[in-house]
Amino acid sequence: MQKITHLEIYKRLNKSNCRDCGIPTCMAFALSVIHGDKSIEDCPHFDKKAARELDGQIFRRAREKGYEAAIEPLKHAVSGVDFSAVADGLGAELVNDRLRINCLGKDFFIDNKGNLESVCHIHTWIMMPLLKYIKIAGNAGFSGRWISFEELKKGATMARYFNRRCEKPLLQLAESHTDIFFDLLNIFGSKNAEGFSADYARVIYPLPKVPFLILFWKPEDHFESNLKLLFDSTADTYLDTHSIYALGRGIVEMFKKILSRHDELLPALMAL
Repeated sequence: MQKITHLEIYKRLNKSNCRDCGIPTCMAFALSVIHGDKSIEDCPHFDKKAARELDGQIFRRAREKGYEAAIEPLKHAVSGVDFSAVADGLGAELVNDRLRINCLGKDFFIDNKGNLESVCHIHTWIMMPLLKYIKIAGNAGFSGRWISFEELKKGATMARYFNRRCEKPLLQLAESHTDIFFDLLNIFGSKNAEGFSADYARVIYPLPKVPFLILFWKPEDHFESNLKLLFDSTADTYLDTHSIYALGRGIVEMFKKILSRHDELLPALMAL
């Protein structure tokens, strides 16, 4: 993959320094995108489709690089955790001195040095939150009360970013591939949620005690389609808000990849 730099982004801007994005110059805007403070879609003069494609590349390069840097310290922290003491609280099981944790319907095994093993490919976006989940070792239990990302601890400061990078992309996927999208959720262990007015209400478990509730409303009459991601109110006792965002963004990237190649990848996933 081509390395995306701020100069590469700047070349694709109209260089008018219009300030419509809230940044004084186009060069400063390009730097803000690389640092994660802005999305290319914040430029009103950039083609929306091209912006989403390029922004996805920048996420994988810049954000995952940050996640990778956090892995070794987290592995060291996990090495000091008493697995037998935290397993029940995490919804995990101790198997031959390793923790077995189910993530999106698939088992992951973690040893006392923080090393992960699974039949699935281990993405950085799941590895970092999973290790942090073990390090924090929450033990609150479900409340049954669903809340928005904004209502999580420190969630308000990231709520608009979460909406733009997680909820809106999932909405686009659900709109364009509705049946396949919800079949995919089922493959990853989703369960029906009762008592909601949405056309689709599914709960998925990126981590055993950090469920995501996905509500999707189809377009009807004068109302546009909509999608909301909600969390059990205890989610932020198991993970910090940045890690919850990382899980959401990782799911977006994974679903985008699978849906773009669904004829090839879905049969393999169903076989796992």
